[in-house]
Amino acid sequence: MNMNLSQLRYVKAVAETESFTQAAEQCFVTQPTLSNGIAQLEEEFEERLFTRTTRTVSLTPFGEHLLPFVVNVLTAQSKLLHEARNFVHPAQKTVRIGISPLLRSGWLAPMLEIFHKAHPEIEVVLHEQNMADLYHVLDEELLDFVFGVADTRKTSWNGTFLYREPLYYIPRGSQIIEGKSTVKLEDIADETFVMVPNVCGLAKATRALFRSNRRKLKEYSGEALSYLVLEEWASLGLGSAILPKSKLQSSESKAILLTDKTGRELTLEFEAIWLNTRQQPACLQQFAEFLQDYNQR
Repeated sequence: MNMNLSQLRYVKAVAETESFTQAAEQCFVTQPTLSNGIAQLEEEFEERLFTRTTRTVSLTPFGEHLLPFVVNVLTAQSKLLHEARNFVHPAQKTVRIGISPLLRSGWLAPMLEIFHKAHPEIEVVLHEQNMADLYHVLDEELLDFVFGVADTRKTSWNGTFLYREPLYYIPRGSQIIEGKSTVKLEDIADETFVMVPNVCGLAKATRALFRSNRRKLKEYSGEALSYLVLEEWASLGLGSAILPKSKLQSSESKAILLTDKTGRELTLEFEAIWLNTRQQPACLQQFAEFLQDYNQR
């Protein structure tokens, strides 16, 4: 089996984080996928790259020797893509944005309208995909920006805050919390919650929310395909659910605003990220500056 660029990215990430778990999060893959990729590379090299214990991960002397070459290959690939794009599109006037399915259209539409009025010569093209795919495509320089749930920030990325949105709790089955417009996370922490795959950013954000409030999240043993059916599954009594306000499906929803123990509303934060490079086309620099100014209004 021949090595591939993903395996080299895994090596670089583990070397930087000294953790297979954190490296997998940084690469937006599962830990088994990352571990298998590195194991395959070690098999091809016929030598171990990392020394692993139950608590620490460190480069072997062989790994330390190869790491600069790994970095050089990844840097060369990035430069190759950059030069190819500049040759094919020497005067780019297009901004390519990857967006999470969770992004609120009520925020996106007016922002794009204002940008178009200020820069009618620049075309904005949107691509909606799963977050892991968007991050990979961004690193391959096939997208210019990614808009999604605030997540792990890599040193190769720049970023800016976009907006935050309140989170709502949907009780399971016919359960109704009478006379309450808000509910504290600690009061529902013992509930079982229906989850979705970590593709749009909601699942990871929900788990992080419980961890930050020192609560253990109890997850329903099944898994919904998309956030679009979370309310329906909750109504079937399979478990409770958590959704941002704009993704509530029904005007008659039983959803209740979710707060922390002090009564402050809990929110989902969205951000824009783009590659940290000095050789950006002018239109990308203009869009990045516009985003940062727009958020200060």
